[in-house]
Amino acid sequence: MLCGWLNNGNTLKTPSELNTLVHEVLRHPHFRFEDLKGFDAQIANRRADEADKQAGTPFGTGFRERAVTIDVPSGDKTVPPERIEVPGLHYRRIMDVLREALQDPVLSPKYHLFPFRLFRRAGDSNEASRIYSEIYNSDAMLEAHEDVQSAHLPPEEQECKRPRIVSALMAWSDSTHLANFGNAHVWPIYLMLGNLSKYIRCQPTSGACLHLAYIPSLSAETKRKIAAFHAKWDTQQKQILTHCKRELMQAVWAILLEDDEFLKAYRYGFVMEINGTEYRVYPRLFTYSADYPEKVLLATIRDKGICVCPRCLMPRDKLECMGMVSDMKYRLTHARTYLKWAVERARNLIYNMATPITGPAVERLLKATSSVPTKNAFKIDELDNIDVSRFLVVDFMHEFELGVWKAFFTHSIRLLYAIDSALVKELNKR
Repeated sequence: MLCGWLNNGNTLKTPSELNTLVHEVLRHPHFRFEDLKGFDAQIANRRADEADKQAGTPFGTGFRERAVTIDVPSGDKTVPPERIEVPGLHYRRIMDVLREALQDPVLSPKYHLFPFRLFRRAGDSNEASRIYSEIYNSDAMLEAHEDVQSAHLPPEEQECKRPRIVSALMAWSDSTHLANFGNAHVWPIYLMLGNLSKYIRCQPTSGACLHLAYIPSLSAETKRKIAAFHAKWDTQQKQILTHCKRELMQAVWAILLEDDEFLKAYRYGFVMEINGTEYRVYPRLFTYSADYPEKVLLATIRDKGICVCPRCLMPRDKLECMGMVSDMKYRLTHARTYLKWAVERARNLIYNMATPITGPAVERLLKATSSVPTKNAFKIDELDNIDVSRFLVVDFMHEFELGVWKAFFTHSIRLLYAIDSALVKELNKR
């Protein structure tokens, strides 16, 4: 009967799914055949959907839901800016995610809690070569570990003698379409620990990737509110929406970072038992991986402005020098810094003086460095004013494999076809 059901014409079923049905459902100790009396799949699915709605949030345990507040300029000197709520932020507190990761019974024995330098000696050579392979054998991790040894302790635990360690937080975010047709999408933020080897993190079934938040989008209703409020919506619609999207991204991260427990842990550490030993753990943000449009939002710079790089002030007209010695020197000596004073002055012009977001007065302050009039959520004193330009790492997939390398390979294939199509077959063999 089971094999007949498997081979009844529906090609979506596989033998492995039949094994799962038998061993994980029918033979489960809690499964009772009498519960199937009058069973109807559509009714059961509808009941499950209703139960999810009643649970409050569809994203699982630990998630909270709230609206994100952004400041919208009025475009009129006589009208003060308005705080507009963007509903639909689903998030977990960073400390909850961190505790879950450190207490994972499968992954916790595999964490590298103490960083080290890794060397390789080839053959009979006495010369050792330094190897950079993981976060926990990088100079950044070694420096962070050294720093926390002399970090502050909370007033109530001045005599704490527990070993001090660093939890290396690595963040990802990527807006994802959920269907081939339509506009359904979700914008998740993930968190991983650099204390775990990349060879484990990259395994889809390892459980090392933890969901932190789901960023909401500006709904049609929110856009209508902004349009009704801003006096110059008809002529400045594009600039206003772009500004609001920047404000939204930074407001989401402000909610995640400006959490009292996280800020206290960042400064004083927090006590956590890992594999039977108590440690004082200091969370530190090490990397953020995102594609270019999201890096633009995170670094609070313009998309394809005069200085296109989120890490340095290399102007667009000098990009052709990429790879030269002079290019590397320029990037090192012209690293991007957050111009807090310029941003505050620009915001005063926009919000209090009704200056257009891309007006001449604002452009004089920000255009040369491709900056934007948005406060960066990562630049707060409690987090030692994190250098955003340093932890926005190269996204190998988006910036090389789907960019430079893909374009080069595609062009090479075209050349081979133009010379002799048999050369393409030879390339396939190789």
